[in-house]
Amino acid sequence: MIYWILSAFLGFIIWVNVPPNDQAGLKLQESILNQRAVQTVSYINEINDWRYKNPSQQDGTIPDSSLGWSSVPYLHNVLQAGRVYVWQPDTPGLMSALLAQTRQSALIGRVAARRLTDSAGNDMQVSVPASIADGSLVYLN
Repeated sequence: MIYWILSAFLGFIIWVNVPPNDQAGLKLQESILNQRAVQTVSYINEINDWRYKNPSQQDGTIPDSSLGWSSVPYLHNVLQAGRVYVWQPDTPGLMSALLAQTRQSALIGRVAARRLTDSAGNDMQVSVPASIADGSLVYLN
């Protein structure tokens, strides 16, 4: 009898701890990540257009208002020594979505100890500005 009670108790514990298969939730999350990747690439394109028209600015931040872009709270940029860093907080799956959207661009990295690492964790030999937090995803241009 004790074995039946123990088996029922263990079965209940396992049943409670196994998450349900939520296909709709997974699809929604994937859609959100893809949308963020598309917005990031569009933002970078706007910045590139702006830089073509304003080649003299080599440092600082480009205000979203000068891009004709509606601000997106998670996207940020900074110019340092003529390079543009567009960064945003990392979320699980976002690096993959950005890589898919950019056809596996080598310009996408994650910040670790103020250095960029690629999707495999290899050091890209690029130091990032101090304003970019560790763990952020960066598109370098």
